[in-house]
Amino acid sequence: MSTCKQCGRDVSLPFGCCYCRKAFCSDHVRPENHLCAKLKYWRQTKEAVEGTILKSRKLAFCIILILLGATVALASSQSGSRELRDPIYQEVIQFIESDQTDRNLYKEEEYVCSNFAKDFQDNAFKAGYRCGYVLAFTHDLAHALNCFNTTDHGLIFVEPQEDEIVKPTIGEPYWNRTKYRAPSYNDTVTSFLVTW
Repeated sequence: MSTCKQCGRDVSLPFGCCYCRKAFCSDHVRPENHLCAKLKYWRQTKEAVEGTILKSRKLAFCIILILLGATVALASSQSGSRELRDPIYQEVIQFIESDQTDRNLYKEEEYVCSNFAKDFQDNAFKAGYRCGYVLAFTHDLAHALNCFNTTDHGLIFVEPQEDEIVKPTIGEPYWNRTKYRAPSYNDTVTSFLVTW
């Protein structure tokens, strides 16, 4: 019979900590439950593994968004049923007001920013307007939105989830801090990809 090095309880089948190699009961075997001398190493290892998993998920999400953007670009270039034109600013405002994409519900992993942007772009094509599908890359992930190259105000960006004109700027947070609280991820814009 062994004794738990943390609580002193007799244990017939002790558990060994894989970091400090001491024997513990089932309540104290985890490094954080017995103040393991190697706890710092355990936490660094755990954070590194979790960080790698999170980065892999974010990378996969970005790849999916890029592929979706390329699919949208290919589909729009092949549709060619009628000539698209660049609108004037006032036409964009009127289109945003009439478009119903923003009424869709955001559902994690079902209907997300890329779906909003694709549907918004499809509706703009149906209205006869050339509309860009935009991927705004941040430090941690990518976000899909839209743009128009207006003939009187130049390039303007539209957040299709909110029906609002936005001005994403490289080196600045994507979400306007006067309207939205900071997200749990780093939303500083690093680059854009626009497909027409």
